Amino acid sequence: MAATFVPVWEEAAGIVSRLDVLAGFADLAASAPTPYVRPDMLPADEGELELVGSRHPCLEALDGVSFVPNDCVMRRGESWFQIITGPNMGGKSTYLRQVGCCIVLAQAGCFVPCSSARIPIRDAVFARVGAGDCQLRGVSTFMAEMLETAAILKGASRRSLILVDELGRGTSTYDGFGLAWAISEHLCERVGAPVLFATHFHELTALTSEAAGVANRHVETAVDPATGRLTMLYQVREGHCDRSFGVHVAEHARFPAAVVAAAREKAAELEDFSVGGGGGGTGGKKRAVESDKGRTRLKRFLTDFASLPLDDLPDAEAVARASKLVEELKADADDEPYVSSVLEAALLE
Repeated sequence: MAATFVPVWEEAAGIVSRLDVLAGFADLAASAPTPYVRPDMLPADEGELELVGSRHPCLEALDGVSFVPNDCVMRRGESWFQIITGPNMGGKSTYLRQVGCCIVLAQAGCFVPCSSARIPIRDAVFARVGAGDCQLRGVSTFMAEMLETAAILKGASRRSLILVDELGRGTSTYDGFGLAWAISEHLCERVGAPVLFATHFHELTALTSEAAGVANRHVETAVDPATGRLTMLYQVREGHCDRSFGVHVAEHARFPAAVVAAAREKAAELEDFSVGGGGGGTGGKKRAVESDKGRTRLKRFLTDFASLPLDDLPDAEAVARASKLVEELKADADDEPYVSSVLEAALLE
């Protein structure tokens, strides 16, 4: 007779557990430092994702933390693929995580830590954030990163959300940047999902895509002109950051002054060498000040060059068409110092 009540109690346990989860969501939304809001859930094919004043649900609940909220507005064709640059410890990874948390909470039926939210239904959230290895399996940090990225490229659809942090950092600069660029292009043109891509490869900010729409964002910082001290503002703003402030972060970590000074000197030496080609790095010529006009011209050159069907052309014609683009860029360099300096550095290398 008691056994006949098992299905009843199993159903009752399911109802109670569901109520427990919903009550937990309600308590969280009401008792958070700043109350959560109910998101507007949009169809999966909607080309808009908007989080206004989004926050990280765990960090904002810590004692003594005054969390800085940030907006995340993504629109297909305008800002569906966002490249986020800025210094280490500036908040890039936290920004990616808080956006992912908001999407997961919304789809679980919970209110979200935002001022307002419009979220299209996602079939998955793919995240490649952090670094780690697996020595027992013989997997290095870089290999783990590649395996995770491969899973994203194979499994993501246009209805997913993709969060990528510091892709390509475990190998040489050129290999890492090449991988980051190729993967970014694939996500833009083939996958079509909304992507937040945090990176220190500042050259990646030249990426363009009409289908997805690429937008540059950066985490805001302030440098004291008198002391050179860096202050993190943890605010995500439009535009890109052209510096990583690695030495400043080392100074924050209280490196010995002699080590910091030596790092600054070596960084300046390598910068001179890379952009000026001045034999050994001591006599190199500094690159001209970057300009919007020059940057636009270089982006157009890269786009035109990338669109050449080199594999389908005879060698002679491929060389001729590529040379024509270079000659046109050289002609424009006469009127644009920034283009001229970049072209000079490339030819010297």
